[in-house]
Amino acid sequence: MKKNIILLLFILIIGVFFLEIFADKQIKRLITRNGFTKDLIIFYDRYYKVLHHLGRLNEVDANNPSSLMFDEIGDGKSHILVQGDSWAEQFRSKKSQKYLQEYLNQQKQYKFVLAGTGSYSPSVMTSQLNLLRNDFNFNPDFLIAVIDQTDIGDELCRYKNLRKRVQGKIIVEPEPVESFEYNASFQIIDNFKMFFSNHFALFKIAYFLKNKIIYKINKNNYKLRCGRNQILAPLENGIKNHEKLYIIEILNDYFDEAFSSSKLKELIIVTHPHKRHLSNDFILNVGTLIQEAKEKSIYRKKIKLVSFSEILKNYSFNEIFIESDPYSHLNDDYFLNAFLPHILAEID
Repeated sequence: MKKNIILLLFILIIGVFFLEIFADKQIKRLITRNGFTKDLIIFYDRYYKVLHHLGRLNEVDANNPSSLMFDEIGDGKSHILVQGDSWAEQFRSKKSQKYLQEYLNQQKQYKFVLAGTGSYSPSVMTSQLNLLRNDFNFNPDFLIAVIDQTDIGDELCRYKNLRKRVQGKIIVEPEPVESFEYNASFQIIDNFKMFFSNHFALFKIAYFLKNKIIYKINKNNYKLRCGRNQILAPLENGIKNHEKLYIIEILNDYFDEAFSSSKLKELIIVTHPHKRHLSNDFILNVGTLIQEAKEKSIYRKKIKLVSFSEILKNYSFNEIFIESDPYSHLNDDYFLNAFLPHILAEID
């Protein structure tokens, strides 16, 4: 009997040993397939807690975690920082960076810090700007803020309940654990933090499978809070007075953070109408709110508003916007040949 028990224990130990090896291989395959690194996950985990989300994990340079937040071009002493949502993120494309490098070949005193990130809006930009200054030593001389029309919907729907003031600074918390909103990151970060931990592989797999079950249950029960209709609704229907005052307050918080450093010479705010503005389907333009916020700011003399409404008279819709895009992003030709040059010409 004793020999049988010892044999059984031996078999169990061997079995667990081989299961551990198998589990470890599966985890390494998952890591390799996703292309993540431990440093990348640590970086994301540190900063998304105050920025709601960072760049797309599967699109950045895994060996350069800071590319989740920004790219750098040039080595001049004068910094030009670009912030905003996917419209500003287009500054980070290969074609745009090539154009900007050509600009720097002529203007060697500058360095670009490109921090545009999809779905960012003034609240998140405020927190990001503080981090760029304090954690990465980027203190811009010129700040280009591309504020998109959808930033109104983002602020009112996505970020209002996640926006906090902590020790005098604005942060935007990440989506709750059970959330399936756009840019909810908890599940991915939580799993890969475990994968890169020092726990046994079997424990890691068990944790992953548990999260997978919870994920499916939560997803089946979740009702999307902020879809396309909710984000575009303010542009289609307008906003109430208390919502307008809230957006103006958010913008002034951004202005205050921008000019918290005396080094900033000028804040250049860029707005561009969407296709449905031009067809008169949208009744609200974010530029109107920005103008009101500027008039209330003590920094109004250092804030320059750049609107593309007049320029568009020389173009057709097909020359400006990506076809069938509900958010009216700009096509490459227009972005490179009209949008970028016009903005850079505003830098004094």
